[in-house]
Amino acid sequence: MRLWIPEVKNIQELDEVLKENKEISKDYKVAVIIYAFDENNKIIFQRRGPGCRDERFKLETIGGSVKESDSDFKTALHREIIEEVGTGANIEIEEFITSTYATTFDNRYQKEQPWVYLVYKGILKSGKLKIAEPNKCLGYERYKIGEVNENELSNGAKELYRIVSEKYNYLK
Repeated sequence: MRLWIPEVKNIQELDEVLKENKEISKDYKVAVIIYAFDENNKIIFQRRGPGCRDERFKLETIGGSVKESDSDFKTALHREIIEEVGTGANIEIEEFITSTYATTFDNRYQKEQPWVYLVYKGILKSGKLKIAEPNKCLGYERYKIGEVNENELSNGAKELYRIVSEKYNYLK
């Protein structure tokens, strides 16, 4: 479900914006996601590995959970980028795109987990992507808008991909 909220900086601001929304579970977690484009306007996707908590072997973009120690969402996203692709790739965060809400099934804890996804656009400025978490990432795949098989995307990534495809359709 797309959330029509403005960009917020941190958990406190997000909680304040969402506090009246009855559709959002109070025990949601937050994930920061980047749709990083390469020099050929291809989106960089990761193939999820067997160590992922959900939607194993599906395609997703770079990102992950916000931690309590993260001072704000962009700091969390920078941390996630480094954790997932290493320090050899320079991915620049350009702009906030949207936010969505979804529930996934967490295989580790055998329960439904509600998520708020905060989505940013970025660009791979230089360097090489490294598989920094081999149990969680089998490799990287790149697709122009309209080229990816949406059945290969994780459930959370499908809605985000459609939003990104509509907004950045000119990058086809």
